[in-house]
Amino acid sequence: MAPLDLMDSQGRLISLGPLLGKGGEGSVFEILQTKGIVAKIYHKPLTSDRTEKIKAMSTIRTDALSKFTSWPIDLVVMRKTRQPIGLLMPRISNRKNIHHLYGPKSRLQDFPMADWRFLVRTAANIARAFAVVHDAGCVVGDVNHGSIMVAEDATVCLIDCDSFQVSALGRQFLCEVGIETFTPPELQGMPFRGVLRTPNYDNFGLAVMIFHLLFMGRHPFAGRFSGAGDMPISRAIKEFRFPYSMNHRAMQMDPPPGTPPLSFVSSDVAHLFEAAFSPEATKGGRPTARTWVSAMQTLEKNTKRCGANHSHWHPAHLSQCPWCRMEVQGANPLFPFVLPFKAGSPCHTPDLDVLWRQLAGLPTLGPAPTVPIQQVTPSLTAQKLGKPQKLATPVASILGIGAFLAGTVMLPPLFFIWGIIGIVAFNITLKALSKAEEVNRFKEVMNAADTRFKQAESDWRNRANEQAFKDAKQRFVEFKNEFDQIPTERHRLLEQLKRNKKKLQLDRFLDKFDLEDAKIEGIGPGRKRTLESYGIETAKDIVPHRISAVPGFGPRLIDRLMKWRQSVEANFLFDAAKAIDPRDVAKVEQDVLLLRSKAESSAKAAHTEAMQAHARITVVRQTLRSQLDALQAALAQARADYEYVSR
Repeated sequence: MAPLDLMDSQGRLISLGPLLGKGGEGSVFEILQTKGIVAKIYHKPLTSDRTEKIKAMSTIRTDALSKFTSWPIDLVVMRKTRQPIGLLMPRISNRKNIHHLYGPKSRLQDFPMADWRFLVRTAANIARAFAVVHDAGCVVGDVNHGSIMVAEDATVCLIDCDSFQVSALGRQFLCEVGIETFTPPELQGMPFRGVLRTPNYDNFGLAVMIFHLLFMGRHPFAGRFSGAGDMPISRAIKEFRFPYSMNHRAMQMDPPPGTPPLSFVSSDVAHLFEAAFSPEATKGGRPTARTWVSAMQTLEKNTKRCGANHSHWHPAHLSQCPWCRMEVQGANPLFPFVLPFKAGSPCHTPDLDVLWRQLAGLPTLGPAPTVPIQQVTPSLTAQKLGKPQKLATPVASILGIGAFLAGTVMLPPLFFIWGIIGIVAFNITLKALSKAEEVNRFKEVMNAADTRFKQAESDWRNRANEQAFKDAKQRFVEFKNEFDQIPTERHRLLEQLKRNKKKLQLDRFLDKFDLEDAKIEGIGPGRKRTLESYGIETAKDIVPHRISAVPGFGPRLIDRLMKWRQSVEANFLFDAAKAIDPRDVAKVEQDVLLLRSKAESSAKAAHTEAMQAHARITVVRQTLRSQLDALQAALAQARADYEYVSR
């Protein structure tokens, strides 16, 4: 097409440059007059409705819309016939499709600096973009993974804006397309033609997109169905079968294995997902775009770095890293590896041999020393009291009866008075001779001293015991041995790379073919989202035992997927002379560094614990021993006194 054949609606000539891309509706070209604007030329002539829609969109264009979207600027028309054939829009450069960010494998390649905070920040920016569209009285409508482009700074741009539902110039220009995996339940299975959409419909697709980002590419409605038959994503959406919901068992749904629970993103964000995917949300009230912006900002602020893997960031309220757990359970690496310190920076970590010499040089503790039993003589108080009289009761009885009889003989009329005198004489004599109360008092003193000593002795055995030090010291030895074996492990892993050279080349080759771009009969967008939710993203992941674990994939679909993989693999050529891929060597070095970091960190922690335990036990033995000796002496004295007075 000759450059002079085109112009904008104002009559300014448009000269097309190189082709930038081609899609189902049209092709995108550079504009020679400016680098910031491109032209989308449709494959078919524009209808009058589409023409009016583009005109209307250009009239409501704002700075906010220009910041977050590729909003149409003007029409492109044939210079001679004035026939509209396309539109002008901002050029979107240095950005990649959102799918390349939330898919773990493509993220490692296309967003090598992205950690989980980056994903949360991107989610917030997508919500901002939706809010701007809604503020303009428009609806995105066709929410999908191909309509959002992400830059390296996590800013986003919505594209294909000419498909949006637009309200302008007194007209409603509807959106008549959509993808089932982002379509709300109230529109599932319905034709889009003639449907007037609301922001509440968009809010469903927005929640799905944010879930994709936060949950490592998983679709919120891809899960295991325990009922009869298959449960494709579209049906799960329509029937509100959210596998991560609190009542997921009532829905006969479970999330894919190895996926963190909904609560890991915080109770507030979990509540937003529950609200977005609930039956009540069809009547309105799904979390709005601005609600998601606020929630994502809060979530990003409340994150912390994993102590074991510095590439892992996760919500701060978690005690364990969910990404470490997923990777241990077999997930592909989720984030690019990050060194725990900057390359080339000095390392001040003490040598483990030095730490071992510190532990080995500590004085031997041995078991908690026993407290010897002391032999003491009765106290003066006990000796003064003397021995109790065994004949006290008979003697007192004789005196009391004698007083009564003598008085009665001398003065019979006053016998009752002499009876009282006899009882008093009995008690006075008994008390003077038996000393029973003093004996009981010595017994109480002994029992109290025994209780105090036993409590102190139990505390002594627990706190003065050397076992805590021995256990920590043994752990240090075990971790140090692991650390010392790392060079051997590194050599083994590098040799293993050489032995697996052909397989590694094949894996690299297969990983270049994304399942998303494959055309496989019966494997549409919904099934692709399901596969992605189970960690199957490229031709390399197409392995029968992995696919058979995905709900809804029986022998027929497995066979089609395997044939696609085989067709890709048929083009592979092994190059024996080719060196090991530096990325595979780097992966080994990363794994070794992680092993080294874990072993070293664990050894240092065990060393610190052992040093602290030794110091603590030493102090305990110094401070508690004198107290224990004093209590033991008090018990020995109390026992000697009681035994003396009670004989």
